Amino acid sequence: MRMRRHDRRAMDAVGFTRASLHHDRDLRIAIFIATIAFLAVLASRVHAEPLDAVIRARLAPSLPAGLDVAKIYLPAALAALDVDPGTVAIELPRELRAGRPSIKLTVRGRRSAQVPVAIAAAGDVAIAQRALAAGDVIAPGDIAIERRALADLAPAPVATLLGATVTAQIAAGAPIAARAVALPPPLARGTQIAIDVRRGAVHVRGTGTLELAARPGEPASARITATRVVVHGTLVAPATLVVGDSP
Repeated sequence: MRMRRHDRRAMDAVGFTRASLHHDRDLRIAIFIATIAFLAVLASRVHAEPLDAVIRARLAPSLPAGLDVAKIYLPAALAALDVDPGTVAIELPRELRAGRPSIKLTVRGRRSAQVPVAIAAAGDVAIAQRALAAGDVIAPGDIAIERRALADLAPAPVATLLGATVTAQIAAGAPIAARAVALPPPLARGTQIAIDVRRGAVHVRGTGTLELAARPGEPASARITATRVVVHGTLVAPATLVVGDSP
C-alpha cells in the first residue's frame, strides 16, 4: 500500500522536530559545561595572588620590629606566577634578621627551591608619583613619602629632595635613588631668609641671615635681624627657617 503524501510529510516533520530537539539539548549541555569551566577558571583567578605578595605576607609575622622584606629573589620561572596562597608552603630559618637569609619555598606541583630574601630596616623613602625624565626639577607633587625597606639601592635623602634635578629617568611608582638626582646647591652663609618661630599658639615671623650654608630640608641656624639672637631650626624651601613646631 502506498503511503499517502501528506502522511510522509508528517513523518518527515516529526523526524526533523526530534533531530532539532536533540540538537538543542546537546547545545544546552555544551553551553552549561563551558559556563562551569569558565566559572572555575574565574574562581581560581579571584583567589590567586602574586607569589611575591604571598611570601611577604607569610614572612611579616616573623620579622623583628623595625625590619621589613626589601626584596625576594625569585627564580624567573616563579617570579611572574599568580598562585592560590593555599598551594604555597614556606620553611623559615631559625631566626629572621637583617641580611639575606634563604627560605625553602614549595609551590604545589613544582620542585622546592631555596629563595634568598633581603631583609632590612624600614625607613622613609621618596616614591615617584609620575615618570620623571632627566633634567626635571622635583616639585612637591612629584613625590610621596612611604615607609619601606630597600635592597640594592641607596635612597635619596627625603628632607633635601625638593628642588633636586633628575639625572636619570625614574619610573612612576619607583623609589628615588640617590644616584638618580643631583641635590640643589646649599644656600650660602649670610643668605637672607625668612624666620618662622612656632611655639604652641605663639607664631612670630621675621627675617634673618644664615649662620652656615644649608640646603632646604636640613637643620640650620640663623641670626634674627631685629634682635641679633641666633635661632636653630629646619630650613624649608625656598628660604624659610622654621623654629619650633613643624608647619
